[in-house]
Amino acid sequence: MYRMPLLVAACLVTLCARAHVPDAPVQLEPIEVRGSADPGATPAASAGQIDRPELDAHASQRAGDLLELIPGFITTQHSGEGKANQYFARGFNLDHGTDFAVSIDGVPLNLSSHGHGQGYLDLNFLIPELVAGYDYRKGSYSLRDGDFVTAGSAELRWVDDTPTLLQVSVGEYGERRGLVAGSRRGAGGTLTMGADYSVNDGPWALPMDQRSARGLLRYVRESAEAGSSLSLSAYDNRWTASDQIPGRAVADGRLDRFGFVDPTSGGDTHRYMLSASHWQNTADAQWSATAYAVDYRLQLFSNFTYFLDDAVNGDQFEQFDARRYYGARIDRRQPLTLLGRDAALVAGVDTRFDRIGDVGLYRSAARTRLETVRRDAIDDWRLGGFAGLELSASPWLQVIAGTRLDRYAYDVRSRSGLPDRSGDELQWSPKLSLILGPWAATQFYVNAGRGFHSNDARGDDGSEGFDPLAAARGAEFGLRSTALPDLELALALWTLQLDSELVYVGDAGQTEPNNASRRRGAELALRYHPFEWLGFDADWTVTRTRLDDAAGADRVPNAIPRAGRAAVGVRVTPALQLGVQVRHFDGAPLIEDGSVSARDSTRADLLLRWAATPKLDLRIELLNAFDADDADIEYFYESRLAGEAAPVADRHFHPALPRLLRATVRATF
Repeated sequence: MYRMPLLVAACLVTLCARAHVPDAPVQLEPIEVRGSADPGATPAASAGQIDRPELDAHASQRAGDLLELIPGFITTQHSGEGKANQYFARGFNLDHGTDFAVSIDGVPLNLSSHGHGQGYLDLNFLIPELVAGYDYRKGSYSLRDGDFVTAGSAELRWVDDTPTLLQVSVGEYGERRGLVAGSRRGAGGTLTMGADYSVNDGPWALPMDQRSARGLLRYVRESAEAGSSLSLSAYDNRWTASDQIPGRAVADGRLDRFGFVDPTSGGDTHRYMLSASHWQNTADAQWSATAYAVDYRLQLFSNFTYFLDDAVNGDQFEQFDARRYYGARIDRRQPLTLLGRDAALVAGVDTRFDRIGDVGLYRSAARTRLETVRRDAIDDWRLGGFAGLELSASPWLQVIAGTRLDRYAYDVRSRSGLPDRSGDELQWSPKLSLILGPWAATQFYVNAGRGFHSNDARGDDGSEGFDPLAAARGAEFGLRSTALPDLELALALWTLQLDSELVYVGDAGQTEPNNASRRRGAELALRYHPFEWLGFDADWTVTRTRLDDAAGADRVPNAIPRAGRAAVGVRVTPALQLGVQVRHFDGAPLIEDGSVSARDSTRADLLLRWAATPKLDLRIELLNAFDADDADIEYFYESRLAGEAAPVADRHFHPALPRLLRATVRATF
């Protein structure tokens, strides 16, 4: 099953053979949970940065939870833990990606025309301890952002240096994980290596039997004027999934809350990534370049309707995706003087080519293919460029203005007797940001821009209704303030119109284009640190989402109307910290007429961090501390269980994980 490159073995041998890290004092990082809210630090009120200390102070169930530090961003799961998370942000049910773009060190992670869903975003390959942090942006106002950036984007960064460590985690329900990582310096650079292996059965009546291996090998060489990096990461995972289950079967006792219908659902996946970057800063200009190559594969078996269509074999289906994709990006910033004011010209170009050798949908039973529904090979090419001006128009006004131009071309070659299709489209995306102030330690922001998401190329059936690129137009007004002592505040009011809503279809396991949609909302985030030993952080978002021209059925399924998070951190001693965090999201409509809604969800997590000695620390997480029996996700559709005479329209849900205790011991050398 596992085909991890030799880098994993190299990491283990090298790190265990020789390591040197100076002793650290018995003291934890200062209490921090959010990125900086300082006025002027970002070009929009809804943008920010998350660094390593914030990630360390965050209790998490999954690797993808690191994005939950973005105000209003929710990650859940509706299947096995090897599948991409379910994401929610700004009134979007992002499904597994769709309208939120994520990259790491310049490598884009969303996958277009994917076997399971457009923009599929799997973050399970991340080794969380080796993520240095990330920059996030809401909306489509940044010149750097192209496809899938309607709700926003995040740019993750691998660490450039890390202490040498051995780490072991043990949790309930068979959760086990081991990590070895560290850096070595020499020849003017730093080599960072890391590898981990985890197993997990979960609380399910059908053990998940997850087996996951991840590795990273990264070399960085830099000075004050220039730098280069070379990164190789590898990831393999396999699992069994309980998937979502019908509420009626739990209510009448046929199924346990953590039960299953099809014991053969699940999958396996891998992702191998190679990337290289170079950057240079001179008095005349700053520029950077990145190139990458990725090998990816997913084989996924699901059964959401059980025996609705086939009373004998069941409704299991297989989704398969095997691809390699390659790309490059160059950015340049040229400082200058314009009308006596400081300014800069910014420009860049990026390209990406996906060679999707095999993407298919099959009817299956017990992971055996019965019938080919569709099978294709796809070439998917993107080319984008941007140019803009940054201008300090006055001591109280900064202007960032420019435009992007993106071209998307595709060639779909059917392997199942359907017509071949090809096409291309251009997307023009002007952007504008105004930054006013500061006045009384408060800065104001006005942002507007056009963005887009691409649609699955297989949706081109020759009719006039297919739109390869669906445009989004958004605007935002906000502020950031540090006017009050020890309090940092960010507020944003925003609106967004999208030409084609991507809606997840629960009984098909895919996203499909729907009507145009419109959203508007408000976001509030604050951080209050009255004492060095005490910190409080919170955010709250409110969103209204509607479909256009929907004749009364204008709700977007799973578009969460309200969400929030609060966290308190207490430094008891220099070596001991306690943290409590609570996450809440309101129930969303499950069907377009709004007559059925999901239940609210609230989860509290506790975190203890103790630096026992300079080389040994302990981390204890109590997740879902009050054992709330909420759902990670709910859908409403028809299904039929064995023995039922007719289909039943019902809620189908994937339960949130129950209370879970996890302990992590880390030793540094």
